Amino acid sequence: MTYRMFIDDERFPPRNETDWVIVRSSAEAIAFVQEIGVPQFISYDHDLGGDDTSMKFITWMIDAYLDKKISSFPVNYEVHSQNPVGAKNIRALLDGFIRCEIL
Repeated sequence: MTYRMFIDDERFPPRNETDWVIVRSSAEAIAFVQEIGVPQFISYDHDLGGDDTSMKFITWMIDAYLDKKISSFPVNYEVHSQNPVGAKNIRALLDGFIRCEIL
């Protein structure tokens, strides 16, 4: 299945397209990837309510990829978070991993 994931606890994708899967927590994102497979594109919010963040999901994906529990890693992404420090942390982790492990 080819799809794009939008991970945010409140907002919706800006485009009215049908291939977005909306998940509201890191646990929901992990469960969806385990069941359906890795998305081709992910749009990240950092803060997902309470102490939940997209960093939990990203860390899980990195570990799952390195442990060969998922066969691919989504290198196409955007960060739509309004938290500047959180957005910077997401980009740093993803860009570093993609540069060192994937490319």
